[in-house]
Order: sequence, then C-alpha cells, then structure tokens
Amino acid sequence: MKKLLRGVVLTGATLSVLAAGMATVSAAHNPASNQNNQGRNGAGNGFTVTCDFSHSARVDPIVMPGMATMSHLHAFFGNTTTNENSTGASLLAGGTTCNDQNDLSAYWFPALYQDGALVDPTSLRARYSRLGGNVTAFPQGFMAVTGRTDSTARWGCNTGRQTTFSSTLSEVPTCEGGARLVAEVKFGDCWDGTSLDSADHVSHLVASTSVDGGRPECPSTHPVRVPEVTIQAQYPAAATGGAGVTLASGAASTLHADMFEAWVGTSLQTRIGTRPANNPNCPTVDPTSTTDAQQIQCGNTQAPRNQNMGRGNRGPNTAVPNTAVPNTAVPNAEGPDTAADRPEGPRPPRNEGGRPRR
Repeated sequence: MKKLLRGVVLTGATLSVLAAGMATVSAAHNPASNQNNQGRNGAGNGFTVTCDFSHSARVDPIVMPGMATMSHLHAFFGNTTTNENSTGASLLAGGTTCNDQNDLSAYWFPALYQDGALVDPTSLRARYSRLGGNVTAFPQGFMAVTGRTDSTARWGCNTGRQTTFSSTLSEVPTCEGGARLVAEVKFGDCWDGTSLDSADHVSHLVASTSVDGGRPECPSTHPVRVPEVTIQAQYPAAATGGAGVTLASGAASTLHADMFEAWVGTSLQTRIGTRPANNPNCPTVDPTSTTDAQQIQCGNTQAPRNQNMGRGNRGPNTAVPNTAVPNTAVPNAEGPDTAADRPEGPRPPRNEGGRPRR
C-alpha cells in the first residue's frame, strides 16, 4: 500500500508574505528539437553539480516509502545511503558522490536497458538555474517527481561539446561517432510555499508561465520562486540508444526522475547568492523565535519544525491510483515489476534557454 504524503499547512497570511517578495523569472522560449546545453542554460544564470552513479535498487522513498523491492529498479545518484526509508534527516547524515560535498540530495531515474541488457549510468549533472534576488532555496526534505511528457523530459546524444536532442520523448536517438546517450528531465520553478511533497508528488511544484508575451511569473497558488532544476543522466558506450532502449518503468516514453533535496545548512541559499524575498529582517532573524515562513524566506533551508524532514506521519496513499506502465517487456534479474511510479501530470511549456517548459 502506497502512502499518502502530506505537506505542511501555513496560514494565508504566510502565503501572502511569501508571494509579496517574489519577483518575475527570466523569459521562457519556444520548443526546439536540436540544441546544445549552453543554449538551454540561457545567460548562464545558475550552477551545475556533478554526481557519479551511486547504486541501483528496487526502492522509491518518495512514491513508496518504507516498501523495499516493491518499486521498479532505479539508478541513484548523489546520496550514497538512499533507500526506501530515506528522510531529509537520514540524507543529511549520509555521504554523497556529488562534487559539491554540501549537496547530500538524492536524484534518481528508472533503470535503463539496451536491447534487454541493463546498462548502469555513469554520472548525473544537476543544473540549478533561473537564480536571482528573490529565489528561495528548497527546504530540507523537499521532494518532487517530473517527466513522462515531451515538455518535461527528452533523450539526446552528447559529443562532449554539445548535445543533440530528439523531437519527441518516444524517439530515442542513436548515438554514433563516440557520442553518449543522455536522459534529461526538468522540474518546475514555482513552489506552493507550504508542502515538502504532495499526494501526486507533482502538484506542489509548477512551472512559471508567460501571459501575453510578458516575462514568466509564478501563479498565485505557487507564489514562491525556487531554483529551476534540470537533471541529466549520462550513459556509457554500451547504451547506443535507438529503438532498443527501454526503462524499468516501461517504454522510453515513460522517462521521468525524482529529486529529494538535502543541502547542508544554508549552503544552497548561499550558492543562489541572495536573501530570498529581499526580507529586510533576514540579517537579524533568530531561527529559534521566528515563524516557519520567516525561516524559509530568510534562507533557513532546514526543514520547518512541523514537517519532520519530509516524512512525518504519512498515511496510506489511497487517493491517487498507480497507473504506471508495468515493466513486462524488459528482463529484470530481480523479478518482474509489480508496481511503478505514477505518471506525472502534464505541465505548462517550459525552457532553460530554448527548452520547452511544462
């Protein structure tokens, strides 16, 4: 039985305070099928963390917390302790394969098969972009899932100098001439300001949108600007791409990914570089006496006191059915998949310097 994840309820006044400090985000662009990474990163307003492949396991601490072997097989990057019981607190006590030792987050993709043979990835690039004066770091224990649509996920071939992407998620390019297969997903940049997770693991985080050609802005329901995270899994030469690629979650078109945020102290806010919401009280804020909302605004990325680091008392997840495609076509030495991540819902169009947004 899956468990229902709950967010923390803050007052309407809190949301108003958070919304008041939010500025607009940089402009989104139209879809393009063949682009390089530099173009997707726009003017370079952000930073990238590189994490080696850590381990594979049939667990999913976001969708199936506490349920070992019930998920399809996942490839994990970053935190080396990630398992079915992981919480924000346990991740902070673990190690990491990331080149920024302050990033103890866990990132994962469904396992990849080339012509029926399991191929482990080599590394992951996590790009945190759209940063600026009013971007708030994720609270510790923040979770999200995204993908399964052309506007949130894609396949490409990387030559070391640029990456060429296919036009649709169902099409995996064949990588030749030394190019390496990559899988990429992008998360939204607007948070509801209260929830570390949501019942569908998606709806608490959405993409900014543009109205009448103006700059993209966060909706009133999700007023808090957060970093726009793009994660890209990179594969060795054994993954040649093409029609022979399948995933533990099903066809290549089921590509999706999860992130479970855990940065040491306020290190993520430090990398962002500014106080979120330009709150004039931040320099003297006392974390022992301020409200949870004030702590979030002032870059205290430790979990708010009543959120228990992203797990807490999760009830049975009976509200959202599991409609993921079972892995019936892909061999799996650990046994057939009996459950899988739920498909993520559609998102507004989105882009990182030329990439379609949800």
